[in-house]
Amino acid sequence: MSAAALALEEPHVLVGPYEPLAPAASPAASEAMTAADVPQVIELLRAAPQAAYCEWEDEGLLSGHLAHSSDLCRVIRTPAGRVVAALLAGSFGVRGSISHAVVDPGHRRLGLARVMAVDTLAAFRRRGVNRIFLAVLDGNEAATALWTGVGFRPALGERTFECDL
Repeated sequence: MSAAALALEEPHVLVGPYEPLAPAASPAASEAMTAADVPQVIELLRAAPQAAYCEWEDEGLLSGHLAHSSDLCRVIRTPAGRVVAALLAGSFGVRGSISHAVVDPGHRRLGLARVMAVDTLAAFRRRGVNRIFLAVLDGNEAATALWTGVGFRPALGERTFECDL
């Protein structure tokens, strides 16, 4: 299952060396994801077991997705251009979905996922999307805190089903 997810309280291997994002007085900013970002995004997803990444979500699939959803898919880069946080989302009609949110372990607890979430929600609003779905893996308290903090609530009385084709 694809799951919007963030840090679990487990050690994970850094995808790259720690790089400061910006001067302390400058808040991090998210940007629209580009096809050039996709290999680094996949690397982040593969390194984060809580992201529930599926290998069929390859470079071709994700790059193609950006053709109609680049405003919804966000990244945060270091000044040197390395992607340290990514959020993948899409919409169909008035419903949207967030499939993944991931932050490099060395850059967690800086509010990066929240920045991307707020920017993605604003993009959904501009599209006229009225409801957004996401899944969080059981036990991922950091993701639960993020998503409830930006307005999501558990869908009572619903179950999520999936089918890989």
